[in-house]
Amino acid sequence: MSIKISNLQFFVAVATSQSLTQAAQRLHRTPAAVSLSLKQLEEELGGALFEGERKNQLSPLGRFVLLEAQRELAHFDRTISTIKTYAKAETGLVRVAAVPSFAITLLPPLLKQFHEQHPQFHLDIRDMDSERVVQAVLSGDVDIGIGTVPASIPNIDQDFLFSDAFCVVCASDNPLNRLARPLRWSDLDGQNFINSGLGAEINAAEFRHIRDHSTLSVRNTTSLLALVAQGMGVTLLPELLSRSAAGDQLNFLRLEDQRIVRSVSVITAPRETLNHASYTFLKALKGSRFA
Repeated sequence: MSIKISNLQFFVAVATSQSLTQAAQRLHRTPAAVSLSLKQLEEELGGALFEGERKNQLSPLGRFVLLEAQRELAHFDRTISTIKTYAKAETGLVRVAAVPSFAITLLPPLLKQFHEQHPQFHLDIRDMDSERVVQAVLSGDVDIGIGTVPASIPNIDQDFLFSDAFCVVCASDNPLNRLARPLRWSDLDGQNFINSGLGAEINAAEFRHIRDHSTLSVRNTTSLLALVAQGMGVTLLPELLSRSAAGDQLNFLRLEDQRIVRSVSVITAPRETLNHASYTFLKALKGSRFA
């Protein structure tokens, strides 16, 4: 006998409800049918999934199988959803997560063109930091991500889009604006640095020292820029944001350290098959030129 998807479904239902009877009701099956499925699974695995006969406490094997089964069932559900959506061909949902700097500058014209060419596709766009973009892609919450992949996450599919330098952002009346040259890290001595959470991959010791001594962290870009504009401090943000955020109250100042750049990539989950709509958008994204 081979393990069937129904064996995993029945086991997860019993394990999460901690009751064979309740699981049977949820599954619209008889308790005897559910019990037989569990017995078949245990025989195939060669070990007990529960401690005792009441099915309310998992064995060590059961705890491991539960985690793997939940992951496999989630993948199975996404696969079925993708197949059904792809079979329709003409319609579909495109779920995209992008870092704010891309979402408010380069993404809108691309979305406008894509929507004009494919009005039948539904677009679901979310902006979040790179760490959450990667998490959303890996969890299946979105189909496509746009951001920077940390070096600590090697097993993910990514295609390079462009590089973006980091700039120091300060209020228009900050003395830093009077320096007629790119900024050195030492120029930030005495400045209140607001940590945005960006630049986690920057290895410059001077920057790490500045970041680690920050007493204010703001993750939301809009709130961060508002605080900087009020003169509460300076921060480090991608130069791309200067296209929409720079103005009378804010200035983006370049750094002398040319190493302080990020790579922005399009991100997809490994071994995942995109639906027709998402695949079409992915091709449009990869075919675009960003400068």
